Amino acid sequence: MSFPTLNLKLSQRRFDEMVKSNAFHPDKSSPDMEKVRSQLLAFVSLYDPNAGSNASGPGAYDVKVGLALYRVLAEAGMDIRTAADDGWWRFLTLHVLPDLVKSRWDSTPPVRFWKGRSRIWLRAMWWTVHLTWQGSEESTRKVLESVTTDTVVQLVERPGKGGFRIDLTRLIFKMRRVRKPSQDQFRAIMKLNTAQIVLKEPVFCAGGLSGYVDALFVDVGCAPIDLNSDHD
Repeated sequence: MSFPTLNLKLSQRRFDEMVKSNAFHPDKSSPDMEKVRSQLLAFVSLYDPNAGSNASGPGAYDVKVGLALYRVLAEAGMDIRTAADDGWWRFLTLHVLPDLVKSRWDSTPPVRFWKGRSRIWLRAMWWTVHLTWQGSEESTRKVLESVTTDTVVQLVERPGKGGFRIDLTRLIFKMRRVRKPSQDQFRAIMKLNTAQIVLKEPVFCAGGLSGYVDALFVDVGCAPIDLNSDHD
């Protein structure tokens, strides 16, 4: 299956046309893209803040969309190279799922559709799941419980020098579920990690990767834990 892309100029043109007409409808795409759309919408409905299923707020809906998107695109054969291509996410947003994105972001901020990078909503949701993946959808759902849009920002907007450290971010979120830091503490953890990762190699720290992550939590005021215990 091919994964089409859309450049910035065409993205802006497409977006401006939809805003002007207030018509965020998908294009007739290839059978492959139609299949991606239909499979995803079989798992999630358009966002309705008044619906009982969305009573827990937009964060829970974001996680639901992210997990469904991760599953559907994995079945479609998307690889990490495609996931890193912003042009693909712009195409998916503006040509395949504009109505889904519009339902979540009714004020239609351009950054959620095409402008910029880390805040393109579908991209952010897929990377949130990928960077927190715990080996199964159910385990990942558990580490993303109570996640907020701010938590997502702290994750996808802080790749660090050299890009994302996937093993590290997955462990940070695993620890987040165990340690239950406040939102302010977690924001501080992500900022501290961004600063320290430039100077430190986590696997060479005392206790290895787990020791490094534990120290991040301790440094922002979370009580230390026994690293030899099973925290699954």
